[in-house]
Amino acid sequence: MTKIDPHFADELKKYGAKDFDACFNCGNCSAVCSHSEKTVSFPRMTLRLGMLGLKKDILSSVEPWLCYSCGDCTETCPRQAGPGQYLAAVRRYAISEYEPTGLTRLIFKNPPAFVAVTMLIAVFLGFFLFTLKPEHEVARWIFNWLPYDVIHNLGLVIFGFTGLSMAWGVLSMIIRLNRNDDKNVTSKVGIFKAIWMVLSEAGTMDRYKDCDAEEDSHWRGKPWYIQPWFVHWSIMWGFIGLLVATSLDFIFKDPATTIWWPSRILGTISGLFMIFGTSQAINYRWKKVTLIYSESSPADWTFLWFLWIAGITGFWLETSVALGADNIATQLVFLVHTIISMELVLLFAFSKFAHAFYRPIALFYHYRNQA
Repeated sequence: MTKIDPHFADELKKYGAKDFDACFNCGNCSAVCSHSEKTVSFPRMTLRLGMLGLKKDILSSVEPWLCYSCGDCTETCPRQAGPGQYLAAVRRYAISEYEPTGLTRLIFKNPPAFVAVTMLIAVFLGFFLFTLKPEHEVARWIFNWLPYDVIHNLGLVIFGFTGLSMAWGVLSMIIRLNRNDDKNVTSKVGIFKAIWMVLSEAGTMDRYKDCDAEEDSHWRGKPWYIQPWFVHWSIMWGFIGLLVATSLDFIFKDPATTIWWPSRILGTISGLFMIFGTSQAINYRWKKVTLIYSESSPADWTFLWFLWIAGITGFWLETSVALGADNIATQLVFLVHTIISMELVLLFAFSKFAHAFYRPIALFYHYRNQA
């Protein structure tokens, strides 16, 4: 039995959807979308599901994750229903429903509370970092009134809890998509081929490139390196590269002291990409170069600035290592860099960054059903 929720439209508006219930199903948004296909007529179908309050159908659909927010649908909507913003809101809603803690709802629906939570996490991470250097004078002062074991073990529990929350969300999405998998497609693409197609998209952003290829696109004819697809690519792979480089240093318990160490080289290249991508994204949102960049939530700004600061402070530390500089300023920069980097990892499962996991899964199911 299909259950309809008449209040679902109001719920989605709390996640950033606008007057999508003004839609009269003309189909103009699907007509202009470069990704609308024979079997995927978004955003028209997803809009309809939202208007009818069919939450289960939305959460078990791949369509919201196939959108790259180019904004063409919103710009051409005759009813100003904001289909592009609607799909972004659906993705936020889906992330909040997949993960079990409720923290995602807080991040997306209550900006002041989100700021308070990020500050609280930053303070705790600062304490946690001193457990990694217990000989530090400030660390000894802290441990006089808050035991080392309490801080350190609590930190490990929180990181483990974050990992479990991400795993829960991914599993929840897979279960829902399996229930809605198209059983009528008998000649499905093979699993390994579908995985390769997903990896290829992550490496090339070919689908994203299609968004900017339309003749009337703002980005048409502009250099590839300033187009949104490459900005997104730079941020994504820059962050992944830095995460891998940091993990290698942590695993070997002996962070490299030379810039020519492989993990350092990887970190340097990745950091350059991430700084470039975040700088461009911040610039586009600041100047509101297109409609899609003109509306940014506090969470959008926060995470972009976090990434940018993490990149800049990383290069400060890289330079300090190369010059052998070890002073109070460098120690403070190290503290800021590490707190922000750890906070980004902690909030990964609860923010828009989670789409780095959810979108590839949706793309896998989408490619599998291509006969």
